[in-house]
Amino acid sequence: MQTIEVSGRLAIWTIVGVCALSAAIGSSITLLAETGPPGREGERGLRGPRGPEGPEGNVESFDYGFLESEIEDLARELGDHGATEGRLEELEENLADTEEVVSEICFELEARC
Repeated sequence: MQTIEVSGRLAIWTIVGVCALSAAIGSSITLLAETGPPGREGERGLRGPRGPEGPEGNVESFDYGFLESEIEDLARELGDHGATEGRLEELEENLADTEEVVSEICFELEARC
């Protein structure tokens, strides 16, 4: 009879591997069993009797008046959006002109800018 010597680490890893493999096989079988094809649906049952009618009343809507006043206040604070855009375009043009002047000065002075 032959004997096989196995280190303790290898024996532990072998046991862990076998356990993981058996768990994976069991999970896959369970998953297949749970997600099988759907069965045939039965016929729809009879419709039940109509329930009693509820009390009459008015449905009150939420008051949005405070939100409207907040929006108006914000609009006043922000001012005219078109004027802001016009001022932005004017500033961009001024910046482009300034960059041209600076590059001309650097070229005349033969300096690195």
